Amino acid sequence: MLNKLKTNNGLTLIELLFTLAMFGVIVIWVTGLLINTAVINRKSEQQYKATLIAQSYMENIKASDSINIGETVETIDSFKVIVSISKVSRYRESIYKINIEVLAEDSILERLEGYKIITQ
Repeated sequence: MLNKLKTNNGLTLIELLFTLAMFGVIVIWVTGLLINTAVINRKSEQQYKATLIAQSYMENIKASDSINIGETVETIDSFKVIVSISKVSRYRESIYKINIEVLAEDSILERLEGYKIITQ
């Protein structure tokens, strides 16, 4: 009878509680990691969209035959796009400076600057 008690291969309550605690810590750590990954993914997707919008505006302005001096503000999806075009007067040719800012929640996500030369 004494040998039978000593060879019991079951888990004690302390071993079971320790295993559950370790499992809980791992689950909490993995959950936090997944949440951080989702937040970073959302921010990078938003930055990527802002870059595409700014590049699209710049390409359209440079490809057009005419240019409108001044500042325009537009909203695309949830982004605010500010386009500023001014003439650079230091040169003989018609050179225009183009500034494009893409904002989300009043924070600048993307800023592009370029120039367009119009020859006559």
